[in-house]
Parts: sequence; structure tokens; C-alpha cells
Amino acid sequence: MNDVNQAAATGSRTGDAPRVMSHEQMREHLDHQRASVLAAGTRYEMFVRHDGVWWISDHEGFIEMPDPTHNRRLDRWQLRLTPTTGTA
Repeated sequence: MNDVNQAAATGSRTGDAPRVMSHEQMREHLDHQRASVLAAGTRYEMFVRHDGVWWISDHEGFIEMPDPTHNRRLDRWQLRLTPTTGTA
């Protein structure tokens, strides 16, 4: 993943290939609140929402998950796993 360029990490796409970025690049997005993890806890940090889609990490970095169905499922899981504040 060392060949990831800044354009690929910030939103440009080449053909139909999913975008990729390094762990360091995603950490910067998380640190500046441009991305969010699925839920609190190490087990959920492999899924990150950035630039309108979910990304999944592996040992090399993060890869975009462009499938809308998978993105909707992860959106629902994020809602389920996020604690609600206050009571009605």
C-alpha cells in the first residue's frame, strides 16, 4: 500500500477499482473528525466511515467498500452499536 497517492486517499477513483489508503492516512482523517469508526472498542475499529462510504482495514491499510448494500448494513449496525444519550 505504499504506492497510494494523495488523490486516491482523498476521493479520486481510477476506473471501477476501490480506493485504498494507508493506516496513517486514515488515522489523520479520524483525528480531524473526517471519519468515524463503526463503534467504540477495538473489535469495531476495522470498519471506518469516510467520504460517504465504509472502509475496512487489513494489515496493509484500508480499502473502500463501494457496495451500497454493505454500506447500508454497516450504517444500521452503527446505529445499533451507538449508545443513545438521555431518555425520552
